[in-house]
Amino acid sequence: IDPPYNLGKNFENDNLNEEQYIAFLTPILRELGRVIKPKRSIIVFFDSGKKLPLFWKCLFGTELCFQRSCSLYKPNDCSMPHNRILRTSEVFYVLSKTQELNHDGDGFMHDCLIANHEHKEDWYHPTAKNIKAIRKIILTHSKEGEIVLDCFMGSGTTAVSCKQMGRKFIGFELEKSYCDVANR
Repeated sequence: IDPPYNLGKNFENDNLNEEQYIAFLTPILRELGRVIKPKRSIIVFFDSGKKLPLFWKCLFGTELCFQRSCSLYKPNDCSMPHNRILRTSEVFYVLSKTQELNHDGDGFMHDCLIANHEHKEDWYHPTAKNIKAIRKIILTHSKEGEIVLDCFMGSGTTAVSCKQMGRKFIGFELEKSYCDVANR
């Protein structure tokens, strides 16, 4: 999932006070923990900067287990300069409902994926993820024929990847225009 990071962008639920944001994201993480099967992962993209403590507060309100922090390195993309640092990477966290480390999947991946920024305009979403990186994450954390859930679908990168890789998909998105892109 790629929820709003509460950075004040023009997305629903992205400009909340801390208490409101925790009340927004914590129940979603709890529900993901309820529906996920054993030996499966929850992947959450989130800010690695000043909003990271907010994510941890949300996570501590659940029974989910933190497994690993991974990076998505985007060498030809640079966004959100902060304190004179130009960001060319973003993080995603691997969570699960048990402490068990060896989850089932059809492949392996490094904890740092390289994803050149390609054809973002095709996805019509300002925070669209690189489809090759998403396919690698799906391959590593699921098996063919299984169901992948994305409750922050955006313009459908995860859905398209699942279709291409023989996975079933359930997705949710509030913005109708992004759903239309995903359906196309």
